[in-house]
Amino acid sequence: KMVDFAGWSLPVSYPDLSHVQSHIHTRKGVSIFDVSHMLQLHIHGKDRVKFMESLIVGDVEALAEDTGTLSLLTTENGGIIDDCIVHKSSAGFLNLVCNAGCADKDYAHIMEHLSAAQSAGSDVAVEVKPKHSLIAVQGPKTAAVLQQGMSGDLSQLFFNHTVLADVWGIPCRVTRCGYTGRME
Repeated sequence: KMVDFAGWSLPVSYPDLSHVQSHIHTRKGVSIFDVSHMLQLHIHGKDRVKFMESLIVGDVEALAEDTGTLSLLTTENGGIIDDCIVHKSSAGFLNLVCNAGCADKDYAHIMEHLSAAQSAGSDVAVEVKPKHSLIAVQGPKTAAVLQQGMSGDLSQLFFNHTVLADVWGIPCRVTRCGYTGRME
């Protein structure tokens, strides 16, 4: 069964599994989820870290290249707008992923602050990545299944680290992140 979610068709159930069976399958095995509907942005420019730190909680400057953090997009008064994940790429940009259900609100907030930062002379730009696929692979058997088709060594991919690798012959950025970070 498909439903509309933030303008995307989202599967909520499958004819061969109940909701409980689907949940148990993921918790005991491995499942793949297309989460391409999430807001994906690249933040560029020499002031990208300062700009990002003005929007979220977290020390982006202290992140090593190709690592990231779970964070919160906040108002000027410290109120929470949304949760997000930000990674510092060795390619010279920040990758920000926010929830699809809040994408319009998050994007408007970011762009309002971008305009102010640019007007004040900051070297920062925001690139929306609407055609980037974003796939979540979850469950305790994730590493065993994914390693079969991946060029890199998943045992060396630690929580909130990211690496460029081929996955079944397709160039991808593979990141161990999310709320559990679990990859056994």
